[in-house]
Amino acid sequence: MLRKAFRWFGIAICQISAPELLALALNVAAFILYGSFVQNFYLWAIVMICDILVLCAHGAWLDAGGHTYGPWRAPTPHIVRLVAFAVLFILASEHRQDSILSTYVWYVVVVSAICHAFYSILLTMHLSDQTWLEGTHGRVGVPNWISITRMALSVLVPHLYAVQPFGKASSLIATCTLVAAIITDAADGYIARHFNQTTKAGKALDPLGDKVIFYPTAIAFLLATKGTAFLPAGPMRVMFYVCLGTMVLRDFAFIVWFFVNYDRLGAVGVSASIVDKIRMGAMCAWLGSSAIALTFADLQSRLAIAGFVSIIIVAALSIVSIIVDYGRIKPLIAEPKAGRHAEHHDSADR
Repeated sequence: MLRKAFRWFGIAICQISAPELLALALNVAAFILYGSFVQNFYLWAIVMICDILVLCAHGAWLDAGGHTYGPWRAPTPHIVRLVAFAVLFILASEHRQDSILSTYVWYVVVVSAICHAFYSILLTMHLSDQTWLEGTHGRVGVPNWISITRMALSVLVPHLYAVQPFGKASSLIATCTLVAAIITDAADGYIARHFNQTTKAGKALDPLGDKVIFYPTAIAFLLATKGTAFLPAGPMRVMFYVCLGTMVLRDFAFIVWFFVNYDRLGAVGVSASIVDKIRMGAMCAWLGSSAIALTFADLQSRLAIAGFVSIIIVAALSIVSIIVDYGRIKPLIAEPKAGRHAEHHDSADR
């Protein structure tokens, strides 16, 4: 999979389009000329990663036989980037580049870049395999847009907690954004089932969205509490990090395993099991209690205990989910193997 990504990136570099080049140039210029390294590096890095993903999607689109006017040429994100650059230029000329308006502009650019990256990737995936967006007739679809927007907003939460760009209101805004992202987790699935817009891409976006919401926010929470998680030093804090490590190892192992078996899983897709959903609920409980503890200091001690119990449940379910998911998905990757062996024997008989 990584080898393919490098090949697609090379194809895109050889045939780079003017909008992509302009987007990259504006992103670099906006950060160097009108940004603060401490405050905006996280946001700038996200935009750069999204631009690189769009480049890879460009190369994959051309490699799969798509025409030169692919989804990376969608006008809206490029117009947003141009307007944002103009606003940042005006703010810099008035020595207001660290103002609240500047932060809003950066947030709009980040959300636009993430949406453009996923838009390009999903349409490119569907070009090479018509089953990815089969339920929405080749379009991204409302359920998938909800998932993408939820992820785009959730990546702003760590910046709000860490930088506090809106003063004392920053933590409250971050908590509300996080709660909205968690609540809408079920909305995309319900809409997809209700309007018969279930897609293989949606099955992949659901667990990805959970991780995009959880890990950046968890890191921001640990940084904000200086690693204490509002827990006293001693066995509780050690147990907390053991459970957190178990959860991280499970997710890392699953991601590696998925990429290794991507070609065989691509034909069927992978949806979350009931154990995964309960596990995500416990993860959301820890995130919610942590976010409220950061926002309301009076509740920190009680919410720290609630978060500690939630993270123990997450660790236990992480172990269970490895067993359940392996047993559930193993037949999916075994069937193509069996099919190839049968085809080989048939050709030998002939």
